[in-house]
Amino acid sequence: MDKNKLLLIPAVLVFFLFSVSSAEAGVIYTVQEGDSLWDISRKYDTRPETLTKINGITQTSLLLPGQSLIIPGQEYVIEEGGSLWKTAHLHQTTVPKLKEENNLSSDVVHPGKKLTIPRSPKERIHTGAFFQPGTPEENKWAMQFYRQYLSSVGFFEYRPDQNGQLSSLHGEHAIKQAWKQGMTPYATITNLTPEGFDASLAHTLLNSTAKREAFIENMASLVDQKQYKGVIIDFENLDPRDRSAFHSFIKALSARLGDIGGQVGLALPPMQGDGEPAYHGAYDYKALGADADFVFLMTYDWHWAGGEAGPIAPINKVERTIQYASSVMPSEKIYLGFAMYAYDWVVSSDQTKAEAYSQRQALKTAVQKSSEIQYNYYKATPFFRYHDKNGKQHEVWFEDARSLLPKYRLVKKYDLQGLGGWKTGLRFPQAGYLLKDEFIIE
Repeated sequence: MDKNKLLLIPAVLVFFLFSVSSAEAGVIYTVQEGDSLWDISRKYDTRPETLTKINGITQTSLLLPGQSLIIPGQEYVIEEGGSLWKTAHLHQTTVPKLKEENNLSSDVVHPGKKLTIPRSPKERIHTGAFFQPGTPEENKWAMQFYRQYLSSVGFFEYRPDQNGQLSSLHGEHAIKQAWKQGMTPYATITNLTPEGFDASLAHTLLNSTAKREAFIENMASLVDQKQYKGVIIDFENLDPRDRSAFHSFIKALSARLGDIGGQVGLALPPMQGDGEPAYHGAYDYKALGADADFVFLMTYDWHWAGGEAGPIAPINKVERTIQYASSVMPSEKIYLGFAMYAYDWVVSSDQTKAEAYSQRQALKTAVQKSSEIQYNYYKATPFFRYHDKNGKQHEVWFEDARSLLPKYRLVKKYDLQGLGGWKTGLRFPQAGYLLKDEFIIE
């Protein structure tokens, strides 16, 4: 949870922001040159308003070549230049399965051929949320709305001072509302300061016995008095030299909260091996996974706002992180995190700080600039380029149905506990539709 992303929208911070209340099977269609909503709806025997609702667009929206749309049903129509391989890759299946489902003897298919896409069995998962309380009315609405999507809610956030005393959080009355709506509430504890995630603050709390014990007791009191189920520790940018101290802290915290029936969850940066990368060396996946009740893998920001333009969550690196994590800790403790935001980099100047905004804003920008959506198949991520009014070139990387589906399937492949994304307040209806299509939320 990078400091930069915390500045996006001070509203409801949720793993998912959905507006689609139900879902049936769907196929993924890539918009072709000259397509309109009317043309696509006729081709697939559906209604334009159905497509707008599922995909978070308006009926007056211009469609861009390369843009992905979810279309209800299992029938997919082969386009010019299409193939069984492309169709299988798009829908995360295999050519043999496509051939078997459609009784095909040849690998050759022609434009206009209708194929039935094999369905992936739904699996039961847990989902969660980081929630920043607002007004009583906003909190009540949020708790009622998200109960259909969420298993738990992480109230964001409490900050310790140098002595382990915790800040207060406005809107704690929503804790009871969460319980009432069937969602388990957790207190999110960070090492955030006005300057960002503070390694020195964490170092002080982790390495002073008196301060560490006071900090742990204050969290135990918070859980007990406010009726939280437990805490989620989101300590970021830790000094690798604090590796042992951080693990000892989590071990002691888990034991203390366990005494009162509480739980400890961890938000962890992505790693592909022990000490890989070295700057995340403070996070001992194996040891932490043994003592925590669950972990949220922040599998994103491989290309971050302050760096070079590129895919935020390339699928190959996401999977390598899961492979490593599930090899050293129980997979049933792991939640897969993914990005709910886009990054817009200026690439033709010395400016390297990217602007972060929603997937919807990314598509709006592409439409305004008449940009064609491109897709990196190896990284499984869409992107586009444009020039601003000053002639500077921008490059925008974001997520869509094509990039989300393979991440959802990794949850099934590795039998993970669940998934979630950072962050919302950022509307992304395609994510909700695919979630309902792929999983049963417990």
